[in-house]
Amino acid sequence: MSVLVDMKRRSPTIYDRREIVDYSSAGTFCELLTKVNADAFLINTDEYEYGGKATDLKDSVEGAKRARPRNPPSCVLKDIIIHPIQIAQALESGASGVLLIVSVVGGDLEVLLDACTIMGTEALVEVHTPNELDFALSKGATLFLVNMWDRVSGQLFTKQAKGLASMMPMNAVAVAAGNIRSMEQVAELGFYGYDSVVLGRNLAEVPDIKEFISDVHSFRGAPRGIGMGMKGIPWAG
Repeated sequence: MSVLVDMKRRSPTIYDRREIVDYSSAGTFCELLTKVNADAFLINTDEYEYGGKATDLKDSVEGAKRARPRNPPSCVLKDIIIHPIQIAQALESGASGVLLIVSVVGGDLEVLLDACTIMGTEALVEVHTPNELDFALSKGATLFLVNMWDRVSGQLFTKQAKGLASMMPMNAVAVAAGNIRSMEQVAELGFYGYDSVVLGRNLAEVPDIKEFISDVHSFRGAPRGIGMGMKGIPWAG
């Protein structure tokens, strides 16, 4: 399994604990995390909710390349993307792809996915509910981030990723996000067929980030198609 690091200085998910990591340079922080083998980054550029800066994407791309010139980790723009021009701007800054949030883009998802294809990039599609996942599948999405945080209510649903696993086709790439902080959680998600986890709010709380990433990389789940609730396997439990 792999690890995506959600680069954000603060987060709106827990109102009385908004501050996360107060890094001054996104590029330097990304460089350090690349050196401990982070696989990819979600780069928040929204200032109000996440403490991002317009220059964070380009700086992060450059930082990742400094640490690993031959094979730098992907930098995915995470913002409120609602128009193809934002995708073009992200690519101009060096992004490997963009995050499209179904609860935000709604019926424009297909247009934005098509824009990504035309521009030669890919979109990681964030879903939270079965209806959102079903809708995204119908529009041709294949890369999914299942967010266990409900963006509407602000509540955390810890079983959401497991519940959506059986709806995904076998060829889908599945990423789980939402208060993931232990190898026990990672192992369970891996058993359900997830390929990757997001280290976000708990970036500042994991005792040893390098060790955590190494343990995630070392984890080997059951073969796909075996076990309950895994990709493409209906689960009646």
